[in-house]
Amino acid sequence: MTKDKAVIFLDRSIEYLLYALIASIPISNAAIEISFSLALVAFLIKKVLKPDFRFVKNLPHLFVLLFFGFCTLSLFNSGEFLNKSLRALFSKWLEYILIFILAEDTLNTPKRLRNAAFILLAVSALIGIDGIVQQFRGIDFLRQRILISRISATFQNQNNFSAYLVPILLLVTSLVFSPQLKKQFRFILFFLWSLLGVCLIFTFTRSAWLGFLIGLVLMLFLSRKIKIAIPLICVFIIILISIPALRQRLTYTFQPGGDEARLALSYSALEMIKENPLLGKGLGTFMDHFPKYPASKALIKHGGYYAHNCFLQIWAEIGLFGLLSFLLFIGAVLYKGIRIFWGNQLPGQSQAVLLGLICAIFGFLVHSFFDTQLYSLQLSALFWFLLGITASFAREGL
Repeated sequence: MTKDKAVIFLDRSIEYLLYALIASIPISNAAIEISFSLALVAFLIKKVLKPDFRFVKNLPHLFVLLFFGFCTLSLFNSGEFLNKSLRALFSKWLEYILIFILAEDTLNTPKRLRNAAFILLAVSALIGIDGIVQQFRGIDFLRQRILISRISATFQNQNNFSAYLVPILLLVTSLVFSPQLKKQFRFILFFLWSLLGVCLIFTFTRSAWLGFLIGLVLMLFLSRKIKIAIPLICVFIIILISIPALRQRLTYTFQPGGDEARLALSYSALEMIKENPLLGKGLGTFMDHFPKYPASKALIKHGGYYAHNCFLQIWAEIGLFGLLSFLLFIGAVLYKGIRIFWGNQLPGQSQAVLLGLICAIFGFLVHSFFDTQLYSLQLSALFWFLLGITASFAREGL
């Protein structure tokens, strides 16, 4: 096999392994890890045979490098938990960054991006059906997870399921109203939108509802389609208010006890931040430091170890500079995507997909402000993959 043929073979291998990765996200952590590992090996060999790193010469990669650097610096504060911090650095955060790089570098043609979007939506349809089956039968048919209180489909709990639904539902919303979409595809996507929307409502996850609504508002602002978006938002809100069980969940914050546990978790995170505001307590050490704070005492028996605010937890673990570099990285990707979208520099449906991706990432981040998504392998893989294909979409002339 010649060198050029080997590079082509490796490139195609990475492409299909990334498809396998996104198909595995709601189903199997092991499949995610295997797909990622094989794709990374193929990527490294490909770059040895054909060194081409032009794709890293932009602002988002500078910020993500700074973020990784501050993650590394936080290890100086890890103390006795250094081994745990090293595992978090290399087996979690570095892996997520590499998923971003693999997606951006490999899914770099309209055809590959369309394939990735199709697989993402097709798998989400299967998971949506699985969630509805679980709601009525009490058990899902893919992972045999028993319905405890709210639908979770193949995920460990309803919060993770809702975090998976929000970005995909926003992507579908953008596609449904794309003027270039053929009528038969619009019908199929509207069915998918309805299916995933019902699942999202019956997860009873308020932060996911908020993330979806704010994502819709952003879509409204960017696309300037007020007349289309407002009825969707109104319908969603009316459903939440009109069904007693949903209304009760919506007002849970204002009930006695309400979100007292979540507030205590956030308060503990703020206490950690006060002690080491610049470099944090050490990557991956939040759980270990959490029991030392007074606000945590009543929660330890319930296993309340995450801050339930990803941004506060990042700040507590790796410091202010780490959090800022993380936000600047995401902001740079979204800014470039918005600039390309407003410049109408993409053909037809690619504009709708890019808009959906921008709003999907934003909606996911809103939800992450109230939960732990960025500390879940499945959801982090989804988030960093979406960032990668957004960065790829945002390239000039794609």
